[in-house]
Amino acid sequence: MATAVLALRLVLAGVFLTAGIGKLRDLPGSRRAVADFGVPERAAHLVGLLLPLAEIAIAISLIPAPSARWGALAAAILLAAFIAGIARALSRGEQPDCHCFGQIHSEPAGRSTLVRNGVLFGFAVVIVAYGSGPAIDDWVSARSAAELVAAGLGILAVAATTYAWTLRARNQTLTNELRIAGKAGAVAGRFGLPVGTEAPAFALEDMRGEPATLTGLLERGKPALLLFVSPGCATCGAMLPRVHEWQQSLSERLTVAVISTGTAEQNAELNEHGLEDVLLQEEWGVADAFKVRATPTAVVVSRRGLIASSLGEMEQGIEPLVRLALGQGGDTASVEGSVA
Repeated sequence: MATAVLALRLVLAGVFLTAGIGKLRDLPGSRRAVADFGVPERAAHLVGLLLPLAEIAIAISLIPAPSARWGALAAAILLAAFIAGIARALSRGEQPDCHCFGQIHSEPAGRSTLVRNGVLFGFAVVIVAYGSGPAIDDWVSARSAAELVAAGLGILAVAATTYAWTLRARNQTLTNELRIAGKAGAVAGRFGLPVGTEAPAFALEDMRGEPATLTGLLERGKPALLLFVSPGCATCGAMLPRVHEWQQSLSERLTVAVISTGTAEQNAELNEHGLEDVLLQEEWGVADAFKVRATPTAVVVSRRGLIASSLGEMEQGIEPLVRLALGQGGDTASVEGSVA
């Protein structure tokens, strides 16, 4: 039983450390997730930061035997709060993004999330009830070479199984996003430019009056998501916090540029949300070149300057484009080609 308790400690420590680091790498997403679960907006900013710090502290406390029991108790309390929040959301028919592992992996909260947290809660309860178990160095010194090799092979087997599960989950997510993108783009695809053709070049000004071009955006070495919005568009305004989140958390992998009509004064709301790469077009010129018919609409342009997706309209059609651009690099594959 002592060995089993030690194993449970290490599993919990690994899960909480991964979750904490993943959330710290995407603090805007962490804050948005806690807000989606009912935390007031003012408190969400602080809670979104404290949560990953607490998870990392719990992970560290689970390693040494003297503090492991207290770490397990803290883990049980935090997991119970997660379970209550998820169950409450599901009872209302909601499935907010759990943001469980932050930038590493995230998915809508559902029954599988509830079950996973329930299993981890059980692990924590066992540690609290039984005790901390042996110290890691004591356990190692009490084992023969053959036992240590067997334990190492067991750890590798578990790691391989976990990795295979992760790949399977990513594949399912991508499949779902392809299906959503296919439905969302079924109409929009008839209006956008054909995938694989050269994207129309443009030269615009940003909110400060500085020149900005498509070539300049692509010179950053990443695919670009061009998001077309317009002043007074309520649906566009509702998306702005999400767009800011993409720009902050995905900046190393994707350029998200916002193209709006009108003057800087008419687009003051974009500044209020702290958006970057906001470009202003005269009337509808660039949108017409990309055959955009309404806002909000987005399209992915590959690093080579080619159209890499069908048009995505509204948030439910645009968000899949973001994920597909990240997964495919915006070059060799396309939303339209994948769906077909």
